[in-house]
Amino acid sequence: MSQVFEECVSFINGLPKTINLPNELKLDLYKYYKQSTIGNCNIKEPSMHKFVDRKKYEAWKSVENLNKEDAKKRYVDIVSEIFPYWQDGE
Repeated sequence: MSQVFEECVSFINGLPKTINLPNELKLDLYKYYKQSTIGNCNIKEPSMHKFVDRKKYEAWKSVENLNKEDAKKRYVDIVSEIFPYWQDGE
């Protein structure tokens, strides 16, 4: 799963800036990426005034205790649902 996950992350990072993903999708990818690579949220809760940072924190915190392999699988599943061709190199 690790190699597929890394390829999937590379695919997402390589998307043209003209592809605008919805914020909720970005947060889902963010939380599963962080949980996959770091584990449980290890940062201090941001101030309410830092809206984007706060949303990211809340998203990551929402998957606390999800093991890294399951988080990788969920990340790949989301990308595969949105971009079913991602592994084809198109």
